[in-house]
Parts: sequence; structure tokens; C-alpha cells
Amino acid sequence: MEAVRIFGVRFDNVTASEAKRRFIAMMESGGLKTIYTPNTEIIMKAQEDPTFKQVLNEGDLVIPDGIGVVLASKIHHLGLSERVPGIELMGLMLEFCNRAGKSIYLFGGAPGIAEKASEKILSTYPNLKIVGIRDGYFKEEDVWSILDDINEKKPDILFVALGAPKQEKWIHQHKKTLNAKVAMGVGGALDVWSGTVKRAPVIYQKLGLEWFYRLLKQPSRIGRMMSLPKFMIKVILTKHIEE
Repeated sequence: MEAVRIFGVRFDNVTASEAKRRFIAMMESGGLKTIYTPNTEIIMKAQEDPTFKQVLNEGDLVIPDGIGVVLASKIHHLGLSERVPGIELMGLMLEFCNRAGKSIYLFGGAPGIAEKASEKILSTYPNLKIVGIRDGYFKEEDVWSILDDINEKKPDILFVALGAPKQEKWIHQHKKTLNAKVAMGVGGALDVWSGTVKRAPVIYQKLGLEWFYRLLKQPSRIGRMMSLPKFMIKVILTKHIEE
């Protein structure tokens, strides 16, 4: 099965290695290709925002980032192969760029975050090129200067960390303008790369409990985390979640 829908949001049925192969193929094709990484919170946001749902569904690669997405697939026998965390796919993309000498542009995060993330990325992958850095705090009148800078630098990959749905909508809005091969919404990945936020230990990752670890570390996230139980209740009570 190539793709499934969960509450109207399309997911490509790929493993991490298959997602990497799809990404590499994108690098060889013409025009900008987009990668989005919906989790349960993003699916719930898309229920209230049809425009956002459409943007997600028009992504060139949409991966299931979140244990709730995979659980919903299992409950309704939709056949999703596995969870593919966006931060892990980003790592696979960086590995490819390191081997192939490709370039990236980091856009988003609080002031200083992208700079710290770039230092860590370069220390891990010294053969790739970081051609541009820009934080995510900008006014509407700054957009064209940001686009000009990205297009002047011509990155192979543009990582956009503005949070959902802003990052996906921004990529979609400027898709025809951006001079890059792949643009990916990466949410809080730059916070992790910068060391500002620690990713959950491997045991939490394997058990699909990263969300619980983040809640333990940041109790203020309880409001956002409520999207998971709300999502699962909706999954259980809905007969056909593909619609």
C-alpha cells in the first residue's frame, strides 16, 4: 500500500529506509519537493483547518511522525509500516549530504538556535555545507528578504523550523519561488540539534513514549499533549478514520 489516510490526512506508507530512498530520488528531480511530518497533534489541527489539511496532502513525502499515528493504523488495519520520526529522517538526510557534499539552509527557531544547531551539525557532518542560517522571528515585510537570501544561497535542502502549521504553510506558499531541491518542515529539531532540548532516551523512543518523556521534562506542555488522548478517543469512536 503506497499511502493511507487518517482523518483525511495522507501518509506515505514508508519505512525510514524507504523514506530516505524517496528523498534521494527527490534530489535528482526538477523543482522543489516537500517533506512533511505530521503527528497526532498536527492531524488534530488539520481537522480544524481545511487549508492546512490540503497543504499536508499536497506534500511530496508525508511521513508518520508519532506513535499515535501508527496505533491508529493498527487499530483500523490500515497497514502503516512503522513510525518515521522527522528528526531521524533529517539525520538520514544530513548523512547523505555529508557523503555527497550537498548544502543545507537552516531557517527557524529562536534567535541563536540555528547557529548552535549548525555548529553541532557541522561537527557531526563536516563534509556538508551550511550556506545559510536565519531564525524564525521575522515580520511579514521581512519575507522577501528571507526568500532572496535563500535563493541567492541555492541550498540543496531547506530545513524550516517554524512549528506547525506555520512551517508547512510557509513552504507551500513559497514553493514556486524557493530555489532549493527539497524543503522539509522540522518543527523543534533545531532545538534538539542545538542542545537546548534533549531528545528522549532510546528506551523511550523504542517504546513510543517520547511524548511522555517531554511531558515529564516540560509539564507546561500538558495542554498540547492532550491532543494525543483526544486523538485516540476519536480513533476508537470513529468507524472509518480514512475519511
